[in-house]
Amino acid sequence: MSEMISLYDYTGYPDRNERGQKVNAYAQLRKQPYKKRTLDFNGIEVFLYTKEFLDEYFKLEKIFEPKEHSKPDDLPF
Repeated sequence: MSEMISLYDYTGYPDRNERGQKVNAYAQLRKQPYKKRTLDFNGIEVFLYTKEFLDEYFKLEKIFEPKEHSKPDDLPF
């Protein structure tokens, strides 16, 4: 198994828009192994996933994320 990293380690910034909950829900759906780590500076527990799993999640997020400039009227059908 490859190294386990947090969402912060992967993205470089804190969780935004409850993304961590979405990642965790997808991990459960995929039966993805995870670990937990307690942060020394604030005592918050974070989930750790493999980099490969996070790569997969963010590829899917990009596919399903609504485009800012698109509207329902822009659909080709």
